[in-house]
Amino acid sequence: MTAGATRLTPLTPIGALLRPLPPAPLQALLQRLADRLSRSHPDVLDRLSDVGTARLLLVATDLPWSALITFTADGAEVTLSRTDAESAPEAEATVTGPVERLVACAQGGGDGDAMFFAREIQVTGNSDVLVALRNALDGAELDVGQEFAALAGPLQRPATDAIGGAAWLYRRMADGLDSLKAEIRAPLQNRLDTQAQEIAQLRAEVQRLRRRQPRSSRASSTVSAQGDVEVPT
Repeated sequence: MTAGATRLTPLTPIGALLRPLPPAPLQALLQRLADRLSRSHPDVLDRLSDVGTARLLLVATDLPWSALITFTADGAEVTLSRTDAESAPEAEATVTGPVERLVACAQGGGDGDAMFFAREIQVTGNSDVLVALRNALDGAELDVGQEFAALAGPLQRPATDAIGGAAWLYRRMADGLDSLKAEIRAPLQNRLDTQAQEIAQLRAEVQRLRRRQPRSSRASSTVSAQGDVEVPT
């Protein structure tokens, strides 16, 4: 399955600033998160055991990295790479979209089908792997934010508050960005609507004039429009 183009999100300018940074520190953090999730939710790995080793590629459209997650019976391995690399890592399934949408898919809290048909994410690859992964995640009731905050150990409470504040700020900025997009699109949409109305009026006027034209004149006009007619000698 395929979907639409890249969306502009509040993380897009941050992603541009982060582009020169190496992915290794973030990869180490994500691997710690994957290890924790594997321990706290072993049922996800059990449900994926039917498809064997499966590689899922998550491509963030608003950050400069993609994450290849290799699921095995023992856990999940995370490999981070740049999205502008010459070739993408091989994977059985790929999900592309903004980070916020990817997290929603992982938590099972967002409707993946609705996000796909709304062109918020792109999904491609082996359908068996995709269905197995979706079923496993839907029943796991993951809370990525809480699991991420738990990595802070004794500082989990302030980390939870910080993540909650960041999520609130993201939503506010996303709402503001959507409003700005609407304001920018409104004049163009009004112009397109006006042009469509003028075209409809012109077509109606042409039809009205053709109906008023004598039948013989209409036939002559049709012949003239098709080109000269050769008269036999």
